[in-house]
Amino acid sequence: MNIEMLRHPKEKFYRTLCLIFGAIIWTLLLLSTFLSILIFLIPIALVLWITGKFFQASVFGNGVNVNEHQYPEINQIVKESAQRLDLKVLPKTFIINAQGMTNALAVKYLTGRYVVLFSDLIDLLWEDDQQKNQIRFVIAHELAHHAAGHTNFWSNLLMKPAMFIPFLGAAYSRARELTCDRIAAALVQDQKACTNALISIVSGSRELITLTNKTAFINQEHQVPSGFGFFQEILSSHPRMTKRVIAIEAHTNSTLSLNPVEIA
Repeated sequence: MNIEMLRHPKEKFYRTLCLIFGAIIWTLLLLSTFLSILIFLIPIALVLWITGKFFQASVFGNGVNVNEHQYPEINQIVKESAQRLDLKVLPKTFIINAQGMTNALAVKYLTGRYVVLFSDLIDLLWEDDQQKNQIRFVIAHELAHHAAGHTNFWSNLLMKPAMFIPFLGAAYSRARELTCDRIAAALVQDQKACTNALISIVSGSRELITLTNKTAFINQEHQVPSGFGFFQEILSSHPRMTKRVIAIEAHTNSTLSLNPVEIA
């Protein structure tokens, strides 16, 4: 799968800004205090390694590792999705009890790559049909973070100084989410399942999704107060769910019609 073709334009823009500002700041720091930075980076690397080991101890001791012997159906979805995303190393996948939270995470430490699925999210999106495209969308979204380089240690280290520029880090984070939605939707090839997955996460109800009017949900975006909505968004790491649903529909429709539509 061509990740670059699916990368959201806003991510390309903000990623470039972060790389430029990060490179400039690191260059200035290195030129002025090379020895100090070197001394500073060694403890950071050690801390990251230790953090990764603690995370590994936590998920192996307090989560369930998904593999061919444990939840093979979910494992097969992970393997198929990772293969289509050209991931050379399969991230270790875990299911954990997050006390009612419906979320999923893609994380990478020096010890390896991981995908963490919250159990209530599985319960919410699990379907009886063979495709299980809602779960497939969520898993593909998290794997897309790895495939698109969002968890890459060196690029994140280079961009780290740019994250302290007001609003830039949050803007880049939102753009990454839109990219991963695009990649996951392209992999799943089921627009209804993709948008239903997001709306189900919003409502928190598996039963209500069949009763939910998607058009009415999308129209809620027009009722967001423009000024307050703008400030709420620029402070957020994720786009509003209404915007994510709109963006998925716009991108999948434009892919079919070859008439691209961009949703900010």
